[in-house]
Amino acid sequence: MSRILKFFLFLILFMVFFEAGVISSYTLVTSQPPDVKKLIDTQLEILSSYLKIGKEIIGPKPETVNITNKMEVAESLQKKAKVDGVELETLNATTFEDLEKGRVNVNITAIAYRENVTESTGQIVIRPTAQFMITATAVATVEDDKIKVDIGTIRILSIIRIY
Repeated sequence: MSRILKFFLFLILFMVFFEAGVISSYTLVTSQPPDVKKLIDTQLEILSSYLKIGKEIIGPKPETVNITNKMEVAESLQKKAKVDGVELETLNATTFEDLEKGRVNVNITAIAYRENVTESTGQIVIRPTAQFMITATAVATVEDDKIKVDIGTIRILSIIRIY
């Protein structure tokens, strides 16, 4: 047999034994019969994500814009999200729309924090300051390649705690 044929035969046998090991270990761990198709699909998804095959999303990239009224936006986010503060360095605005228009929709992201709340009942518990990722949307007006966010149009989409 040629070396190439031996290599492919070895590769196929390796894959067969590997799959048999995955299926048997799944049975031992979950005590349920394995769904072979689901296991193989999961493995292929992981491999394709490493190789970046097939799931490339082609679309417009958002344009990052500078906010002229950062303090007002941060205060509005702070009130609406019920947090103690918003870090101005992390306050970002992006848009998919053309900045030639007078008014554009923007997506706002920022990291906020909530200070410790101490309780006087029982044990003393020391907790770190909680951090949150705030995602919001708003309407803004364009002024010299910068935007001014209309505070009244800010709407919070999500608040996610960062651990």
